Amino acid sequence: MKFGRSSEVPAQDVSQVLPGTRGLFVQWLVTKDDGSDRIALRRFVMKPHGFMPYHKHKYSEAVFIVQGTLKVTINGVERVLGPGDFFFTAPFEPHSIENPGDEEAVFVCAITYEDDMSLQPVEQGA
Repeated sequence: MKFGRSSEVPAQDVSQVLPGTRGLFVQWLVTKDDGSDRIALRRFVMKPHGFMPYHKHKYSEAVFIVQGTLKVTINGVERVLGPGDFFFTAPFEPHSIENPGDEEAVFVCAITYEDDMSLQPVEQGA
């Protein structure tokens, strides 16, 4: 069991794990360290005009937008999403995320744990 407050969880700059990312910060809210062997729960804050380039990974990802606007591209399909919207990416499905707005975007993301948790850059359109 775990209870927590996101304001007490340190944020990490995502550009440290995916070059080309700007203005995106992640908080790992629930992890294997908490006894959650199959899923992790993360909270992201993307600064205005922040960007996470096209990438893929082995894990599945379900995202719920809490605040702001995100432009999400998955397998070349682009959508502009806002509070209350969500999206899902399957393993190895190329995607990118951008904040086109002038306010911070906040989203919550649940992922599966896999044997390879690395992010792999992908050229857009590849």
